Formats: sequence, structure tokens, C-alpha cells
Amino acid sequence: MSASRRIKSRTRTTSLGTVIGITLVLWMLGIQGFVLFNARALERYFKEQVKVELFLKRDLKEVDVMRLRKELDLELWSAGNVLVTPDQAAAAMKEELGEDFLEVLGGVSPIDPNIQLSIKPAYAQPDSMRWIVDGLRKDARLNDVSYNAAVIDNMERNFTALNIGGLVVLGLLLIVAVALINNTIRLAIHSQRFLIRTMHLVGATRWFIKRPFLLGGLWQGLVAAALAIGGLLAVVWGIRRYFPDLLAFTDATSLAAIFAVVIAAGLLIALVSTWIAVGRYLRMDHEALHWS
Repeated sequence: MSASRRIKSRTRTTSLGTVIGITLVLWMLGIQGFVLFNARALERYFKEQVKVELFLKRDLKEVDVMRLRKELDLELWSAGNVLVTPDQAAAAMKEELGEDFLEVLGGVSPIDPNIQLSIKPAYAQPDSMRWIVDGLRKDARLNDVSYNAAVIDNMERNFTALNIGGLVVLGLLLIVAVALINNTIRLAIHSQRFLIRTMHLVGATRWFIKRPFLLGGLWQGLVAAALAIGGLLAVVWGIRRYFPDLLAFTDATSLAAIFAVVIAAGLLIALVSTWIAVGRYLRMDHEALHWS
């Protein structure tokens, strides 16, 4: 095999190794991003289920109930409300208990009419909920205001820990990704360090020398990103087929955002790493090139 063929073969092998290395790193980043996006969607879902029960006074007139519901709808933290009459509440309890408890009470429901008030996710946190409930309890039209404070406190604490943990892991993965991709590209350019030095000695400008390497780095980053997205799609397909419930909070928008981040990360990291690696060999003297 001629020298030129050996060089071309070595270059193709090095490029292939670089693409594979970048692909694996981007795939790991995409998986972590997918987990983080689903955690945020899951948090929003649970916060959308937060409700406050407003127990009305029994002698409250219908027009006053309608006025109260309209006032609630105008609040910034309100996501809607539903009126539950004593008969509706009794029927729901009968279905839940499996027996008619009203027979013991002479057919009269002891449950006050109430309004099921939904809270917007942005306000479904401990401090905001306490402030909202304290204000509602001052309303003379209400007998009582109730909500599950313990559940909201635990939910906020658990999701905060999950989000922080996910961001820390994502940050560590990003650092590892930059280090691995930078090292992979540096090793790929290492075999051409004498060519870079020769071009520099004959008067080629830094930009002229860097340009083909940058274009190659961008191409490798783009190919790696495409392969990583293909791997992520394979994972999504497998989850959809065998564990469909795990995708209950995944939509096309979140997947598109993850894919866009993977592409941007692949191109940016490849470009910056190539720029740094080529610049390093341009700054070396002839003696240092032999020991680098």
C-alpha cells in the first residue's frame, strides 16, 4: 500500500472514530435532556391537579354564588372552578363508599355546597398557596377553605430536588462531553500537525490553515448529531412500544427542542474544539511538535 493510501486510510479511520465518539456523547446528553424535560412536564401535570375546596354557606343565594365564581375566574392564580351541590357531593361519596349513607341521616346531605377551585401551576407552591388560602378565608360567603398543604409541600420539595439533581447531572455530562470531544478532535488533528506546521512555514495565513479543519469539524459534528438523533428516536420508539406510559408527558415540541439542542451542541463543541486544537499546533515550535 502506498504512503498516500495509508494516510487516507488513517484519516478515514480517525474521522470515523471522532464521529462515533461525538455521537455517543451527544446521545448521552440527549437522554439526560429527555429525562429532564419529562420531569418538568410531570411537575406541571401534578401542579395542574392542585385544587382548593371552598365550602359555601348553605343560605347563600344563587346570584351570590355566581358572583363569587366570576370573581374567582378574574384572579390571576385561578385556572377555573366547578360548583358541587350537596346532592352531587353525596352521590360521589356514595359511589366511593359503596353504600348509601344518607339513609342513616334521613336522606339529608350533611355536606355543604362547595366550589372546586383549580390553581395555575405557577402558583401551586407552598408560599403562594398559603397566601391565596389566607385571602379566601376572609370571604364572608365561605364557611371554610381546605387544601392538602402536606402534599403540596412534599411535591415542591421532591420536584426541586429532582430538577436540581437533573441539572447537576446534565452539567457534569456537558463538561465530560466537551472534554471527550475536544480530546477526540485533538487526537484526530495530531496526525496532521506537521502538515499544519509546513503550511504555516510557507506563508499560509492562520485562517487559510484552519478553514478546512473547521469545515471538517462542522461536518463531523453534524453527522454525529444526526446519528445521535437517530439513536434517540430509536429509544423513543422502544419506549413507545414497550413502556408507553413513560411517554405520557412527552410531546413533539419537547422532542424538537431536545433534537435542536443536540444539533447545536454537536456543531458548537466540534467547531470550538477544532479551532483550539489547530491553534495549539500553530503556536508550537518545530521541536515541540515531535514531543506533543
